[in-house]
Amino acid sequence: MKCWGLWAGLFLIMSLTTVPGSAADQPLIIAGQNLEIHYWPQHEDLAFEVRELVTTNLRDLSSILGMKVKQTIVINIVRSHNEMNQLVGSKLMPWTMGVSLHRAAHIIIKPLKGKQLARLVIHELTHVLLDMKLAKTQMEAPRWVHEGLAQWMEGDLSATQMNILGRASAEGKLLKFSQLEAAFDGNREKVDLAYAQSYTLVAYIVNKGPQGALGRLLEYLVDTGDGQTAIVWAMRLPIDVVEKRWLLETRTQYISRGVPITVELIITGIMLAVFLIAVAVKMRIARNIRKQMQEEEILRQLFEGYDKEDKDFQPPDV
Repeated sequence: MKCWGLWAGLFLIMSLTTVPGSAADQPLIIAGQNLEIHYWPQHEDLAFEVRELVTTNLRDLSSILGMKVKQTIVINIVRSHNEMNQLVGSKLMPWTMGVSLHRAAHIIIKPLKGKQLARLVIHELTHVLLDMKLAKTQMEAPRWVHEGLAQWMEGDLSATQMNILGRASAEGKLLKFSQLEAAFDGNREKVDLAYAQSYTLVAYIVNKGPQGALGRLLEYLVDTGDGQTAIVWAMRLPIDVVEKRWLLETRTQYISRGVPITVELIITGIMLAVFLIAVAVKMRIARNIRKQMQEEEILRQLFEGYDKEDKDFQPPDV
């Protein structure tokens, strides 16, 4: 009985003096302008890197889309896939590295490093801002705008995507405006091409269109409800002209990546053969010219000799 009382006393003392949950088990928060990052202590360096990435790209995206960000964007850096599922409220594929919750200004990512982290954060941030741009409407930005802008903000296309564009250019299979959005629901080949061409279309609008064209395109989309009409108004050109110039620029830039290596070798071999033939012909012409000049020089010397002999000739005295 005394022993039981002693143990009960010890348990009571421990329960009163133990702090529930250590600091290592509590998520931390760092803030920035229109930004909150929730992270675990072991990811502190990562959280500061994410804040820098978001601050820089938030400014660029706001300018491109012609908007001011007033809402706070929340980013969670999770420790596990289960934690990500809990925050999302559904089961995601195990290979999911990040997700943005639709119209919630909320991004959830797994801890990555370097370029992978940058591409992931920028990609999901783009989806959030596009949602914000159309938040007051019931409309969604076209899939090609979402994926094209997200990829464009990440940087250059991957080598694989460049090859996809090159092959489609060489085979005459580039998607037109009317085919682009539906291609996202097609087979794997169509989907890959749709992603790659979405990048080139957004790049064309941002780089070749009037300043702020992409942001106005979304505003016109709300007004008209039609993607092609919105492009016409934003680019201030007929749709067939925009499409022709966009596809021509895409084809010109990437077609060299779509030529098979065997064809490249054949073309290179033909060009080399033509070059060697041209060199041989040129050398033959040069030899003939030199031979002709030598012959003319010999004849000239002979004639000069005859003239001199005729001039100095004196008839013998008789």
